[in-house]
Amino acid sequence: MPASFPAGVLVLGAAAALVGLLVTASPHGQHPRTPDGRRAPLQDRLRRADADVLAAGKLLVSARRLPDSNFSRTVILLADVNDKGAFGLVINRRSDLTLARVFPNLTVTAGSAERAFLGGPVETTRAMALVRGVDAPAKAREVGNGIFFVAGDGVEALAASGAPSTRLRIYLGYAGWAPGQLEAETEEGAWHVLDGDTDIVFDPDPAGTWQRQIARTEVIQARRGIAPEPSLSRIGPARPAPRAPSAPARSG
Repeated sequence: MPASFPAGVLVLGAAAALVGLLVTASPHGQHPRTPDGRRAPLQDRLRRADADVLAAGKLLVSARRLPDSNFSRTVILLADVNDKGAFGLVINRRSDLTLARVFPNLTVTAGSAERAFLGGPVETTRAMALVRGVDAPAKAREVGNGIFFVAGDGVEALAASGAPSTRLRIYLGYAGWAPGQLEAETEEGAWHVLDGDTDIVFDPDPAGTWQRQIARTEVIQARRGIAPEPSLSRIGPARPAPRAPSAPARSG
């Protein structure tokens, strides 16, 4: 049964809430150890370190051998990580749907011909947006340096603005994880964690975003002396998430 949240809190992802309670301390404060008490191998320690820094604004890059078709060859911008779970948006899967089809009442403009993105496997008919800019648009929350998340009725208003895809992306659906699930998957090696970057989120060639970012992670691993990833067949599909209300909570 989904956890209960205070009134006005946006619930997205697997029991995740869009609130200002990002992870400030990790439950994994100690270096991982083998069953006999020895310090774990370098690769395990680095994966644990990645799990420790999961937070809003971080990018998840799926491992090459991730078997879950929902997330194979994806890059995800995390919108929140807290003790109730995590959620984010897949940023590199552009759909065939124009914004004019997503929002039938939209006045036809150059921007309405832009295509929406597939944000994840949960609530795939729900529209959300990421906006790039200095100032926060209405009903927005900053999830990274100069990247704002918008849900609810503010999304159609943004789509109607005619902003280009270099500044505005509309997403259908989202990715969600239950408490501890994303951390466990990261330690298993399903995800590489990178710092968020507006140029990556608003990459003009999203079809190539994953390939470029996985190459970055492999360069980082090679410099650390890490071998290529083994099979990740133990990573299962995404868990179902509770329904999301229509608007995000506003910070005070």
